Amino acid sequence: MVDEDLYMARRENDVWTEAEPLPKPINSTYNEGSACVSKDGKTLFFARCECPTCHGNCDLYTTTFKDGQWTTPKSLGANVNSVAWDSQPTLSPGEDTLYFASDRLGGFGLSDIWFTVRQKNGQWSRAQNLGPTVNTRESEVSPFYHPLYHVLYFSSRGQLLNFGDFDIYKTYRVRGRWQEPINIGPLVNGKGSEYYFTIDADSKSLYYARSEEKEMKNLDLYSFPLPMEAQPLATTHVEGLLVDSVSQKPLNGMVSIIDTDNGIEVASKYLRPDGSFDFDLIEGSHYVMLIQSPDFFSVEKKFALQGDTVMKLMTNSIDYKLPLIFQNIEFDQDKANIRPAMQPILDRIAVFLVDHPTFRLNISGHTDSKGDPDFNMTLSQDRAELSAATLSRRESLNPTASRVWATAVPSRSKRR
Repeated sequence: MVDEDLYMARRENDVWTEAEPLPKPINSTYNEGSACVSKDGKTLFFARCECPTCHGNCDLYTTTFKDGQWTTPKSLGANVNSVAWDSQPTLSPGEDTLYFASDRLGGFGLSDIWFTVRQKNGQWSRAQNLGPTVNTRESEVSPFYHPLYHVLYFSSRGQLLNFGDFDIYKTYRVRGRWQEPINIGPLVNGKGSEYYFTIDADSKSLYYARSEEKEMKNLDLYSFPLPMEAQPLATTHVEGLLVDSVSQKPLNGMVSIIDTDNGIEVASKYLRPDGSFDFDLIEGSHYVMLIQSPDFFSVEKKFALQGDTVMKLMTNSIDYKLPLIFQNIEFDQDKANIRPAMQPILDRIAVFLVDHPTFRLNISGHTDSKGDPDFNMTLSQDRAELSAATLSRRESLNPTASRVWATAVPSRSKRR
């Protein structure tokens, strides 16, 4: 029989130290695992399995740190532990409620999320099932209650939307009721199984165990920045529709959300076949929505999120059979210097050329009809060539092999 123990690692200068086993009497000759710790770090709850004093296969135990050492672990007793499997505890923010997983009789599925409340005398109340909003006919395991917000994360294989076998979900407690669970998305949930989800107190990083297979084996620990779909404060709904401005038909593409307060991309997904999209974002934050596709020019929209938002966006599809005319580029008077305000236009054209490698662009330069015709023609050519060279550099192309070329046109009756 394998002897499973609890281990601990410290984060020093953004590097995790080598894992070390927790000391006796926490670890024993029996199996210990699935621990959670109080905010002050002095109380530990964990599961102990296959022991002579266990009520069932695995029981919940607790120990406290006193006088420089951990006390002898105590069972949470018959009110909490059953003759079945009880494991994977997590504390509520107030530390007055303990949530855990159990496959005891009386649940809704193969294993459910249960909870127990600490009473005034310090004892734990009889365990109760969390109910059918969270629990399904299948298995729900490894709950994690966020240390600051009323958000419960858990793994399930019975919810309606699953990317793999076990996926991680979040559910909010609103006015004493648990809301419909939300899958935290494919950045975390893969084709295998994900368990033991944990978030740091700042809601910046997540930690969890993943198995590439359908069974809970060969688990490795993972960590990366917390995606928007897993954020506890991402509760403000944004939805929209992108259609062609002429035909009013839906368009296909990729929608990306950039958090301009922090300068990072926080979410992305494909437009649905009907051109719709939706996100849950953080109230009061500032975002840029960027929608891109080879079928239309990029759509960009800035917004400060204030309440649930619905938007309809329109753009023109690209018809490759017709010539495309870009917005004019303005220059300083009598000079070939491109005005600074024109740089975003050049950036957009360069992005278009990168996205459309077979497209060729002709830039025509001109001046007004005043002044010397030869000077005007030379200035027109200089303006066109400077614009072409600028775009070629933005494309990262060799100017001699560029798909952009320049021509001068006769003077026009307008200001230079």
